[in-house]
Amino acid sequence: MLQAVALNKAVQQLGYDAIDISYDPALGRLSHEAGDGSLVVRIKNKAKYLYGLCPLQNEMKSQLFSTFIKDNLSLTEPVEAKADLRQFNHCFNAFVCGSDQVWSPRCFDSTYYLDFVTDENRMVAYAPSFGCDSIDQYSSVDSIETLLNRFNHVAVRETTGADIVEKYTGHRPTVVLDPTLLLTAETWKQFAAPVEEGGPYCVVYFLGDNGDNWKAALTIAKSKGLRVVAIPVFNRDLRRPYSVQYPVGPGEFLSLISNAELVCTDSFHGMVFSTIFRRDYIAFERFNPKSKDSQNTRVYSFLEMTGAQDRLLSRNNLKGIHDFISRTTEFSRIVPRVDQKRIESIDYLRRALAEATFREGGDL
Repeated sequence: MLQAVALNKAVQQLGYDAIDISYDPALGRLSHEAGDGSLVVRIKNKAKYLYGLCPLQNEMKSQLFSTFIKDNLSLTEPVEAKADLRQFNHCFNAFVCGSDQVWSPRCFDSTYYLDFVTDENRMVAYAPSFGCDSIDQYSSVDSIETLLNRFNHVAVRETTGADIVEKYTGHRPTVVLDPTLLLTAETWKQFAAPVEEGGPYCVVYFLGDNGDNWKAALTIAKSKGLRVVAIPVFNRDLRRPYSVQYPVGPGEFLSLISNAELVCTDSFHGMVFSTIFRRDYIAFERFNPKSKDSQNTRVYSFLEMTGAQDRLLSRNNLKGIHDFISRTTEFSRIVPRVDQKRIESIDYLRRALAEATFREGGDL
């Protein structure tokens, strides 16, 4: 949600009207894991339910998201069928796809490669991620290769994504910032919703369920004398004594991160917003780095780009937390890198949109 708002804001600041297509990916997304109706998946989902590992959803949280959308995004009418997407060729001057893992081969959907756009020059990719180092092993690889070669304007979020695009198109794309980093902390604070969390605290925000990560984060927070404030992700997180009990939407998330003394997270955007607000943070590995399904490449790429590799507490070093208790994030080194990359990223978006909207006889 915050990526959508950021990219819209960035496009508007360049002088364009930005409208989001209200598309439900259930219309076209194909899973390349076990089939959704398979016995394996049904058993796995049942186990997640029994152990409280289903993603946390409730009416109040959903309402916060709905309100945030209403206040900050302009949407088309909901798309009822994939075929209906072609009508938008007559409505818009250019189309932008991105960001995050919209190009993931694990849940391939050609819509996010703008397959419905008839004029290839009107297509712009801004910071999509594949979420993996290679797509060779996926059945969608041939389709992805064909779709990538339709783009004249491509910029991806990770160097691994640039490697993939170069392999299948022969052209190396620009690597740009995640859209959330295009906006400053001052701008983001305008979207924040007030929350009541007095005293210095440590935010724990884990999208994974690794018990050792939790233990390390709690130990570090205690050693620093910080109260733990956990943002619940799964149903069972609500049973943790330090989890917030009020619903957390995009605005509340921004407030919790921006006011924290420390953020412990395995989330890419947990790191990103800690960086935006200059909050001391520690990055954890959500996935086993030896797993073929690991998506840690996003974390590694961001830390390398910002020069913050020392903020990673890897799974094979969880016992070495003493260094993270005494050390803090050196933003004097990180911020100039991000600022320079922001200039380059906005320049790419400006040039790509100008070329995508240009027509003979005048610039539309």
